[in-house]
Amino acid sequence: MVVRGKKVVVILDTPKNVTDTTEGWAMSGTNEFFPDYESYIRRLEYLKQKKFIDAVNGKSGLTFFEALESENRSAKAIEDIFPPPLKDPILRKVQFSTISRMDDLVSAVFDEFKKDFFPGENVHVFFEDGDNFTGLIREKAKFPMIRQVDSGVVMTKLVDTFAYTLLRGPDGAVQRPAFSRYFVRLPDMPDKEALVDDKHIRRDKKVFTKQNLRQFLKSSLQRESWIGAPWLVKEHLAITHRLPMEIPPHLMQDAKLLANKQMLQMKTPKSRRGRPSEEHARQQQELARLQMQQHPGAPPHHLQQGYHQPLASRMEPRPLPPPPIRYPIEDTDLPPQGKQRPQMDFLTDEQKAYVESGRRIEFDDVSMESTGLLLETWNTLNVQCEVYVLDSFTLDDFKDAMNYRDVDTPCELLDEVHCAVLSQIVDKNGKLQIVGGMADMVADVDDTVSDGHIESEVSTPQPDVPARSTRSRLSHVDPAVENGRTPTSDRPHRAAEMLGERGWKTRLAAREFENGGWLLIMIGLLHQLSAKPMWKIRCDKILAELAPVDLDATPETAIERYQELNVNLRLSALQMITLLSISTPAIKQFLESCSDDMTDVRKRKIEHQREKKVCAEELQTKDRDRRILWPQNMPDSPKQESAEPVSVTSANGDGDDTLETNGAGSSDPEDEAPASGRSLRRASDRKRKRDEDNARREKEKAEKAEAAKKENKQSKEFKKLLKEIDELKEHIFDLEAKIADCDADLREANVQRTKVLGKDRYCNRYYWFERNGQPFGGLPRSSTASYGYANGRIWVQGPDDLELEGFIDLAPEDQKAYRLRNGVSVLERRKQEEGTTSLMNAQEWGYYDDPERLDQLIAWLDERGEREKKLRKELCDWREIIAQFMEAKKSFINGEAARKVEAEEEHATRVSTRHAAKEDSAEAKQRCCKWTNGMALEEYGHIHSRPERKKEKKVKVAVSQKGAATLVSRSTGKLVTRQGGNYSFK
Repeated sequence: MVVRGKKVVVILDTPKNVTDTTEGWAMSGTNEFFPDYESYIRRLEYLKQKKFIDAVNGKSGLTFFEALESENRSAKAIEDIFPPPLKDPILRKVQFSTISRMDDLVSAVFDEFKKDFFPGENVHVFFEDGDNFTGLIREKAKFPMIRQVDSGVVMTKLVDTFAYTLLRGPDGAVQRPAFSRYFVRLPDMPDKEALVDDKHIRRDKKVFTKQNLRQFLKSSLQRESWIGAPWLVKEHLAITHRLPMEIPPHLMQDAKLLANKQMLQMKTPKSRRGRPSEEHARQQQELARLQMQQHPGAPPHHLQQGYHQPLASRMEPRPLPPPPIRYPIEDTDLPPQGKQRPQMDFLTDEQKAYVESGRRIEFDDVSMESTGLLLETWNTLNVQCEVYVLDSFTLDDFKDAMNYRDVDTPCELLDEVHCAVLSQIVDKNGKLQIVGGMADMVADVDDTVSDGHIESEVSTPQPDVPARSTRSRLSHVDPAVENGRTPTSDRPHRAAEMLGERGWKTRLAAREFENGGWLLIMIGLLHQLSAKPMWKIRCDKILAELAPVDLDATPETAIERYQELNVNLRLSALQMITLLSISTPAIKQFLESCSDDMTDVRKRKIEHQREKKVCAEELQTKDRDRRILWPQNMPDSPKQESAEPVSVTSANGDGDDTLETNGAGSSDPEDEAPASGRSLRRASDRKRKRDEDNARREKEKAEKAEAAKKENKQSKEFKKLLKEIDELKEHIFDLEAKIADCDADLREANVQRTKVLGKDRYCNRYYWFERNGQPFGGLPRSSTASYGYANGRIWVQGPDDLELEGFIDLAPEDQKAYRLRNGVSVLERRKQEEGTTSLMNAQEWGYYDDPERLDQLIAWLDERGEREKKLRKELCDWREIIAQFMEAKKSFINGEAARKVEAEEEHATRVSTRHAAKEDSAEAKQRCCKWTNGMALEEYGHIHSRPERKKEKKVKVAVSQKGAATLVSRSTGKLVTRQGGNYSFK
């Protein structure tokens, strides 16, 4: 019973449509099944969080698998140590117990059973003469207590857990206490048995101890989280020991609430109370009535002595107000408010028409399913751009580049992203860089085999046999190759023949990217991936378009076919090779270096905060002194400005201690991003701003000093105090700037994973990709830095299938109950509130890019719901920055449209000349073609898609074209990347 917080971790059920032949991912340790890899990874990341607790021994800070293993070990140890004969009576005793604290329950059970023994137990027997033996209890006889009464001797009986005495007289003295006698077999004397009482036997001290009893109870019991909930034996143990499993009505939560409410109602105001005797009688009558309600049919001996049936029968139960709701609660349990979520936009007009038409049209542009691939690939390449040696690029340029089809003018962005990703998979020495489980995807087949055919396939005719063909390859050569007949149609593509005698690894090691070379390498890689069942369908679909069986297997065919390839297949191919590239040592080293730098930045931030707090306290002290001296040093000039701290935070300096970059508080250490201790992406911009602020303050300081010379009324002591106050304010301002730099470094270097903003009531996920891992507007030195934005949208992903089943697609009886409570079903409510732009599942994406609709979205969210409260807080915290870059995106796009219209009007009026034609060509150039990979030029002296020329020196170029800013180290003055240029990830 692994728990997280106070809730037991629920193992997910296997989907109903899963059969023995269904392909998917199984979670080891829980046997959960996931049809897609993304759901599997999300569940695995959740289970690997160190927030689970071993409920048996109370160990915390464990992953789910560690807690489960610890529980199994503890349970096995307890099973071996704890006496089996004691388990049944102890579990029967504690079933439905209301003792709240575990320690009190352990003490009560231990005191009751330490002198009580049961058949089957091994005990030590002590005789009066001093002899002692080990024995086994064979039989037990219990003798009850006897009391002395006037009418004779009677026994105390127990009925329904309420003790009462038959014929009890006025004396009631105990004549004989209860006791037990035991028949004990003695292994040392097989022919004899001992008849002893509980005073002459005992257990081994190491067996029945409070520690063992506590572990046994922890592993056997559970209870709900409300106050007063009874302890319940776990279901499998209750079935084994045949224990009652139905909770008594008077121990249910509703009964407890009813009892508490009615007891409060019995406490009337003093002005309405009668005499003490009457008040006591009234309370007794009310209590008797309450007991009759909770225990219908109970014996009258259970009820209080002051109970009078006629009066109780006349008392009608008072209607109770509903218990107060403690917010937040489950979002869909909140009643509908009649508000509609603002309508979303979609990546293409096709997608919008697809959603609004009931999902009945086909896609020529990017489909709904491919939008997720587009976002995933764009985010990976921008967050980890230093490893791939790629300048940042906007999402719009990336989408246009993946759709680019002009043969005459190559698109550098399209070529560079493919070449940069492929370069990570194999180094220049031909060594495969992929490690871990992904390595099996491309390491099973050798280059010699990848050039040919899989033995199970039927061969396609070839002009000749490759020089490195094996015997098996020779057997697959079609003897009809000489007559050039049409290839057989058994195979879906001719990818193997396109590479000829040189495999894709050999070509990739030589960096043969020019003239479509990267496309051949990708075809070879996809062909090798198609040997794996999980990749086969996707790869074969792409290769059938790039290397069709009815065309010649030549590089020219591949290039021509790629120009016509559907954008969704292009995205699928790029996403697959990007997924391979992230399992390389370069990526791992990059993540580790960021994690190491995180510690340095956090330490530096803490030092700045501590120093700021000391300065703020000193400033407060000096400001009090200034107020005291102020009347004696009143100047003739206008009033001195207040010496309060300029900081927007509190004077004690604690305001920043829990703030992230945007000032949003967070108690989760994972929300703070790892960062570098060196100058990061926007360090030069921040340094320039600080220099300007320092110059402005120096000028103001000089003006104040000049004015201070004319103030003769002020004493030297007061002037010195004012000077110290100014210096402290200046120092606090500098410390705040340093803390802000640390926050920016933490946010930009948080490259471990993309953090979701939150989920709404219908489990739609909201992402702002610029939140972590990259600058808000892209790299300042990028060739497209002047655009002013990187993505500029809040993306919304539809609900996962597992969430749909649990929160939206309820069972019929649950939907009926929901309709009775709210007048509408969950599905109908969702349709009304989300409107025409509702997302059906996790494969569908929409976005918001307008500050006005962002505000409408925030207003639509209900903070009384568990999910929406967190999402609303995140959106409010980041709202100003999100709106800023939404406006930047809108301004740039509107400016582009205006310039395009102006250029068309100018073109229509001016005379066509050679110079004008050249300008027209530049203006007609698509925006995605304006991007250049300045980082690769700076790092290598050439871009990925155009390998280094021989006999050319490597030129260090500081890219400053088109107004792009250069990033300079504060310490060395050299150009740096996010990691200061000290790491090589190649």
